[in-house]
Amino acid sequence: MVSKNKIILMTRMAIYDKRYAEADREVFAFFRRDYIYRKNMWTRLCVAIGSIILLALYWLHQIFIYGVDLQELDIQQSVLDSVLFLIAMMAVYTLIGTIQGTHQYHVVQTRMERYLAMLQRLERIPDSSPPNEPEDPSLVYTAKQKRQRRRA
Repeated sequence: MVSKNKIILMTRMAIYDKRYAEADREVFAFFRRDYIYRKNMWTRLCVAIGSIILLALYWLHQIFIYGVDLQELDIQQSVLDSVLFLIAMMAVYTLIGTIQGTHQYHVVQTRMERYLAMLQRLERIPDSSPPNEPEDPSLVYTAKQKRQRRRA
């Protein structure tokens, strides 16, 4: 017979497995730095693409709406401003991504530590039935027993 405490722990572990296990194992498969680097690389790529699109829209707006003449435009200064804007956006989003990724990794690590602690407690809980108790021979099924067919 399985003890009540064992059933409670197994239920908690099953709930964890159903809700978080797959996502947590994907995160925990990496070291913290590797996980954050991987997330930030995608963040930087998306921010760079988004910033380039915004800058292109800004330049098109300046040229077609305000009628800025390309010959009067200081291209060197415009490119420098655009590069600084791009670097600033990437730095800000990298910082935000690092903070968010560190927090997420810490949450996953805490859940995994709790899961492993429950697993260790589960192993230490003894069964409530004595180990040398003989089993009921009527409950043992072997391959030699014939199946009874049900007739409909």
